[in-house]
Amino acid sequence: MPPTLGLRRALQSRGRGLGFGQRTTPSSVCLFCSFATRPSTLPTSSPLNKLRATRAKQQEAPAVRPRYQSTGATPLRPFISTPSDAVDAAELEPIDPRKDLESALRDLQTLAPNHVNLPRLQLALRNLSQDPGHESIRVAFLGLTTGEKPQHTARELLRLVLADPLKSAQNWEAQLKAHDPSKPLIVHIGPPEEQATPLSLAASEHVIPELTVPSHIYNDANLEMLVMEADHATVAQAGEQPHTFDEAVLVPAVDTAATTAGHSAPIVTPVHMAVLVADGVLGAASILSLPISPESQDTITAVANFKRISAEDKAACPSLVITSVEAGAQGLDLFRESASNAMKYEALWTEAGVGHINKWLRSNVLSRAEQEGTTKAPVRKLIESVLRNTSAALQAAEYRDMKVSVEGGPSPHTIARLNQALVDWAKDAHEELQQQLEIAFVGEAWRQMNWWKLFWRVDDVGMLSSEMIAQRFLPEAEKRLIFLAGRLQEAGITSAGGEKPVTYSGPAVPPSFPEGESSVATTATTGSETKGTWPAHIPFTRNYLLAETVPALQALAQKLVLQSSTLAGATTALGGMSWLSGFGVYECGAIAALGIVLSLRGLQKRWERARDFWEGEVREEGRKAVRATEASIAELLDSVSPEVPEDVAVELEELKEAKSVLKRAEEALARLK
Repeated sequence: MPPTLGLRRALQSRGRGLGFGQRTTPSSVCLFCSFATRPSTLPTSSPLNKLRATRAKQQEAPAVRPRYQSTGATPLRPFISTPSDAVDAAELEPIDPRKDLESALRDLQTLAPNHVNLPRLQLALRNLSQDPGHESIRVAFLGLTTGEKPQHTARELLRLVLADPLKSAQNWEAQLKAHDPSKPLIVHIGPPEEQATPLSLAASEHVIPELTVPSHIYNDANLEMLVMEADHATVAQAGEQPHTFDEAVLVPAVDTAATTAGHSAPIVTPVHMAVLVADGVLGAASILSLPISPESQDTITAVANFKRISAEDKAACPSLVITSVEAGAQGLDLFRESASNAMKYEALWTEAGVGHINKWLRSNVLSRAEQEGTTKAPVRKLIESVLRNTSAALQAAEYRDMKVSVEGGPSPHTIARLNQALVDWAKDAHEELQQQLEIAFVGEAWRQMNWWKLFWRVDDVGMLSSEMIAQRFLPEAEKRLIFLAGRLQEAGITSAGGEKPVTYSGPAVPPSFPEGESSVATTATTGSETKGTWPAHIPFTRNYLLAETVPALQALAQKLVLQSSTLAGATTALGGMSWLSGFGVYECGAIAALGIVLSLRGLQKRWERARDFWEGEVREEGRKAVRATEASIAELLDSVSPEVPEDVAVELEELKEAKSVLKRAEEALARLK
């Protein structure tokens, strides 16, 4: 019989999915508005309940009746389109992966606001609301400072990256030089005709200064840049691990005046890419100490500025971009003075290393002609990073909740694995019992105990049946049971009192052993409980069959042979006495033959019935032993299964829903062009 107890326990861990409806696309938010303080929009009720209510409203919408399809009659107006045709066409239209990804990210924002980086998620949603290939890209130039001295290198490096050597010094260059490097600055890249205001910095102390810069290379890139200082100690402390370091660098905090009294409030400014700029040997050493992973080289690049650069310096720091801002500024000024200084400009510009930054920006920011209509690489990497970090946060929260719920005991995952192992063991044990006993009861040893062979094999019945039980009665199942019991001890599962060995429930039948013989798998037997390192139901049942049923079968065989021989001998003697009394030979032979036939017939019927009964008893006791062993281990697993508190269970359910939405977002991102 197939096991039912373990399968029912395994089916209780089946999960369920959740689908989410489409949401309306909100209006995009520009960079400046994202800096302003906005009121909290977190839902007052449970996010999971809101999504379920939304889904219920969508399910309550009246369904469109399917179009009637005639099988025999010809339609009256086959060429007239109906509303159902439009519905069928809409249903066949493939789902836009961009809209599906945007919907999944909004659901993720609702379900897991504490496990996702909301500023970066808002930036990703803003990009998804824009046309593919024309998304706005934000790049931060962060000057690392180690003291109170301001950092001018990041501002000067940005000027060299955007400057046009074929033109004279522009007005924006002077404004950029005059800007205080200790204060953040937003630089918009765009053509002059798109400038709504003259080139001037905002004077209000409550907003971040802004500057519009034309660039013949990046005019169509929809590029925004942020120049600011960043304290090295703060960045290093915020990014102790690679994934947290990326978020610390790509979400810099800008201090702005919140009140007229001089109080400042930090505002996070998420960006797609960042350039870390440091000065000198100490700056290069500070950058090398940061956990910049090789996978983030396309989004985070490190620059070390030196006054003079040698080939040895570049070879010593292969992971850094070595630049010389002074050499680049000198070469730019010489070329603008006269075109005859082109050779000097080329040498100084190559030494400055600004071309590496330009190449890095162009490869990530600019869209190629063959990539028209394709999402820009920085946007895709931003979404991948958000999903990856959110997945890690969800797993950490789930592990934390499970750790709180188990309180030092085995985890639910361990209990689930052991339950599945118990189900597999029970299934294999039932199959082994059926197959091995089928082999035993059609084998040579069983045929040697046929009724007509009892006269010369009656003394071998006990030996043959004992051999069958010892070799065919669940030998492999017992070995696998010992291994399963070892897994239970390895997982730290003990009895309710925490004492070892584990106390299992009693055997399926009361044991009875011959004198001097004891159980091979237990250390002590008291009443209906066995104390040992694994359940002893199988060896107890085997020993019961050997000690009780086999001797009874042997005694019955001897009794039947004796009764049959006695009856046959008595009738034969009666026939002989009748012959001596004067009866004929035929009459006396008939009497003897009748007695012999009756004795053999009785022997056959009673012995075959005994064999069938013993065969059924062996099968039934084996099945009961497997079921009792399974119930014993299941009872132990139930006793140590953790009881999850209600609030933890609700949080685990919400985490499960968030993980399903996260999986949907990953699938949509994989389909996104």
